[in-house]
Amino acid sequence: MKEFIAIDFETANPQRVSACALGYAKISNCEVVETKGLLIKPVGGHAPFQSKIHGIKEEHTHDKPYFGELFPQIRGIFDYPLVAHSLFDKQVLTALSEHFHLGLKFDYTDSCSIAKDMLPELKDSKLKTLVKYYGLPSFKRHDAREDALACAKVFLKLRGLDTGNVVSSSHNELSEFKGLLTGILADQVVNYKEAYELLYWLEDHTDISNSHANLHSKMKEVLCDDRLDNIEATEIKMFLENTLRELE
Repeated sequence: MKEFIAIDFETANPQRVSACALGYAKISNCEVVETKGLLIKPVGGHAPFQSKIHGIKEEHTHDKPYFGELFPQIRGIFDYPLVAHSLFDKQVLTALSEHFHLGLKFDYTDSCSIAKDMLPELKDSKLKTLVKYYGLPSFKRHDAREDALACAKVFLKLRGLDTGNVVSSSHNELSEFKGLLTGILADQVVNYKEAYELLYWLEDHTDISNSHANLHSKMKEVLCDDRLDNIEATEIKMFLENTLRELE
């Protein structure tokens, strides 16, 4: 795949439709040819906890377009194969398409899943870990443009190591779930974005959430107030550790 676009969304509140920033990096002939970061007026406004993560507040987006208004200017992005370092961004894009009736169809690759397959010796497959592993320039986390650019560079490295099937991911749901838990627990800290990404994943994979109903219920209970304090983060961490032990 010589041409693709790496993307990254930041969200303003717990809803997947609440994109407040989009970053992308366009790759042509395995070279970075364009990068850009765009601010978006989020559906549902800003929640304080998310703003603490990425620094984007109401004052930054009040005069920006909603994604549906921005879409005509950027629709060409979605004609390319898309790469992102998470399933979260796919969920955001799907939610935006549905909310604004865009009818988007897109080819999506999760580079995180590929890294788990190709580099099992690493402690986790987080973007910051892979950037360090490949000796790539450091980047500002939770800046959509920088995250997208880092993702693009990591994917190019992964593609260079592969024999040609890098775009295909053969994870079944259970191994994907285990990998997600392992990644979250790798640094022994559960943050708000990781917790919500896991909750969204569970809601999209009912077989797993039904099999781990206590975890799913606890996640919804703890995150219902749109925040995650230290006590709640520790509580979720214990649930994830117990769940991972059950899977091993």
